[in-house]
Amino acid sequence: MIHRLTIDAFSAGPAGAAALADLASEPVLSRCRVRVLDGGLAAAQAAYATQPTPQVIVVESLESGDALLAGLDHLAEVCEASTRVVVLGHSNDIALYRTLLGRGISDYLPLPLAGAQVAAAVTALYADPQSAPRGKVVAFWGTRGGCGTSTLAQNAAWGLGRHLRESVLYVDMDTAFGTSGLAFDMEIRQSAADLLAQPDRLDPVMLERCLMDYDETLRVLGTAGDPRSAGRMDVDGIDRLLDMASRMAAQVVVDLPRLWTDWSSHILFSADEVVLVASPDLASLRDAKILLEILAPRRPTPPRLVLNRVDAAQRAQLDGKIFAETLGLPPALSVPFDPQGFGMAANDGRMVAEAAPASRAAEALRRLAALLAGRPAPPAADWRKRLADWLKG
Repeated sequence: MIHRLTIDAFSAGPAGAAALADLASEPVLSRCRVRVLDGGLAAAQAAYATQPTPQVIVVESLESGDALLAGLDHLAEVCEASTRVVVLGHSNDIALYRTLLGRGISDYLPLPLAGAQVAAAVTALYADPQSAPRGKVVAFWGTRGGCGTSTLAQNAAWGLGRHLRESVLYVDMDTAFGTSGLAFDMEIRQSAADLLAQPDRLDPVMLERCLMDYDETLRVLGTAGDPRSAGRMDVDGIDRLLDMASRMAAQVVVDLPRLWTDWSSHILFSADEVVLVASPDLASLRDAKILLEILAPRRPTPPRLVLNRVDAAQRAQLDGKIFAETLGLPPALSVPFDPQGFGMAANDGRMVAEAAPASRAAEALRRLAALLAGRPAPPAADWRKRLADWLKG
């Protein structure tokens, strides 16, 4: 099974439509996001002129020879370099096949054929495990206890799934006192500590069994929050766990406890991105400064700083300008103090945008998801329609 791919398939005629009709239901692609569209090569060119390309494009063309090559050249102009393209054609010509492969096309399949054959061609592109797409690992760390790091991590993971329309994994590494079971209203079966108890036996099948579905895009490796079940964490085991997780999802959100150990610092040094959550007070400013001094020499990119619980104590709080001047790192986002929105979500075992979609916190968390996704948020106008579309996924 391919654990995660984004696949757009464009049919141009009846033969292509028949081959692609049941592509999304092929078992080997059950964990992938598959869209089947009409319009063939021309539709693909138009679509990606204004939106990011998926990992795989399957496109039927009614053309052949120079006309097909010209159309694929136009498609290449709007595609990201990492995108694989599989062409469905109507000419069974070995010379054409070789020409297309020489131009960077991943595969050429002459029609007619069945959906299972298309699925097999797509999975063959990733037969080497090292060639499989790898998702981004984002680690959340709180500068002080009680600044809301876990709540932001949980809501960011959910929001990323909605924003990207891809699979996202949330990994609760606070095996002693984590809140994921409560936050997602789940009865946690096994935690990261259980998986890492015997790291040499950890494999994708075992990880798959421990993941729990929150909705169609978010899966959770949670914890019941029992210090009696917290075990020793092994750095090599954690590397293995996160590597497997990153091959199953577009984003892996790691919620770290405020506990400085060899394994927690290793995750902060090696994660693709780090989010530091701070409350706007002097203690958080001091701890953020210390942590940045530790991380800066060991990371290729600086962490993102998020201020949480802003305006909870307006007279005593430090503003974002002071954080920027002291740390040399301006806050990427400020999340307002919204006890009603966060409280409703916590009591219901849901995310803020589900429990209180019109709240200020929900809007800030939507911006956080867009920031981590690396894709711009929609324009500010008509927020009700945007929010309704976002909630529907």
